[in-house]
Amino acid sequence: MGIIATSMPLITDTAGVWEGEYVHIDENHQEFDRHQARLLIRIDDESDTEARLRQTNIYTWSNNEHEIRYFEGNYRDDRIWFNNALIDGWTRTIDMDPTGRTMMVAWTRPAEPGFRYYEIIIFSEDGQSRNRTWHWYRNDRLFQRTLINEHKVSDDWRSFDEPHFYASQPRCAIPS
Repeated sequence: MGIIATSMPLITDTAGVWEGEYVHIDENHQEFDRHQARLLIRIDDESDTEARLRQTNIYTWSNNEHEIRYFEGNYRDDRIWFNNALIDGWTRTIDMDPTGRTMMVAWTRPAEPGFRYYEIIIFSEDGQSRNRTWHWYRNDRLFQRTLINEHKVSDDWRSFDEPHFYASQPRCAIPS
């Protein structure tokens, strides 16, 4: 058993494929974007000395555009730490939750001073669905929220994986 599985079993349980809908609302609760998403979450935890989480988010809009975001984080100090051109931050389970079904994410954007982002993820008891709420801040002021409902499609991310999922790709029309 690896270090993530031992210290953060809820994060290990996220490995697999998730699908859901993202709804973005502004500070006045007005919706300004809605799209579908598929997430592939991979946990590399075979060793007690090096463990990481790799995640690909595939967003799809109703106008046939899509975007791929790729994140890779390493386990250190009871957290998964992410640091790339887009984000600098961490995720971890919340020990204060007696049900053991809550995670938190916090990060900043290196290229955007004054930006902060917080996410709470709540898992169902059976681990097959989750609800996420993102809170976006700029200069200490909330400017948007994202509401996400997802269900787990498969524990086997390998059967959904593709080589081009390991690099971020900007939003564009899906080729016909």
